[in-house]
Amino acid sequence: MSTILIATDGSEYARSAASRAIELAEERGARLHVICVVDRRRFDEPALSSSELATIYAEDHAAVCVAEVTRMAAETGVTVEGDTRHGIPHEVILEYADEIDAGLIIVGEHGDHEEHFSGVGQKVEELADCDVMVVTANS
Repeated sequence: MSTILIATDGSEYARSAASRAIELAEERGARLHVICVVDRRRFDEPALSSSELATIYAEDHAAVCVAEVTRMAAETGVTVEGDTRHGIPHEVILEYADEIDAGLIIVGEHGDHEEHFSGVGQKVEELADCDVMVVTANS
């Protein structure tokens, strides 16, 4: 059985990518994993600082993004394993893909955090040891 990884940030592009990942997992009988990365360049680990609330919000948002993909998949019967992590998005996505032995990584063309999330799909595509599918919002 193969493994598909969907990276999400909750954007329109990520939802389109999640829909495609769920379809493929259902067609292939593949395991589906979802990850949302809290970008440490923007949100550091929570600590007693003025940015603590923003970091907590980003962590909550990441959990909601993972839960959204899980709910979308529940309608099809595809089981999803999800995780949220801190780090530089493309690096964390690639590390997680290696951990779960992903055969395919699916990402949206753009993300919600243009200044930090754009280019993630391109970097993942360039550096991945497995197939990568970059999905547009209208795919």
